[in-house]
Amino acid sequence: MNKYNHFLTGFNVLFLIFMRSVSVIEIILFSYVFGVLIDKTQKLGPNFEKKPTYHKRMWIEEPFGLILVCVPLGAILSLIKPQYFLMAVIPYAIHILLDYMVVHEVCPLAPFSNKNVWLKGIFKAEPSKKWHKWTKGKPSENYLIVANVIFLTLLMGFYFFGGAT
Repeated sequence: MNKYNHFLTGFNVLFLIFMRSVSVIEIILFSYVFGVLIDKTQKLGPNFEKKPTYHKRMWIEEPFGLILVCVPLGAILSLIKPQYFLMAVIPYAIHILLDYMVVHEVCPLAPFSNKNVWLKGIFKAEPSKKWHKWTKGKPSENYLIVANVIFLTLLMGFYFFGGAT
């Protein structure tokens, strides 16, 4: 899944839950750090974990990464503000979920097992140049960007014009 979907999906969910209790800046920050920056580890993946170059995901992008990395980090951040625990865990979990919705190879039990699984997924990653084209029976992940932008527009309309405080 691309960085725009990771950010927008995390932002939309956090904004929906926390729009009245934290600032939009905090929501943007947590959506970016815990929803997008996780992918920066992919530059290390093939070298650090001795995997083939096409398998760039590190174990922190798998479900146990959420448990072993994000939950403790969220617990520490919750000492600053209680909402920070969920604001860290939700975009991280959404990142993993979105990655699992795309056709590619994953290692769901990493770091405890190196067994890879090929997902059939819902969306096709790296879509053709025509953003709307279906490839091998799968829609482009760009459809999710459109859905995210529509949902964001509705959220902002409700927030600014619907009486949310």
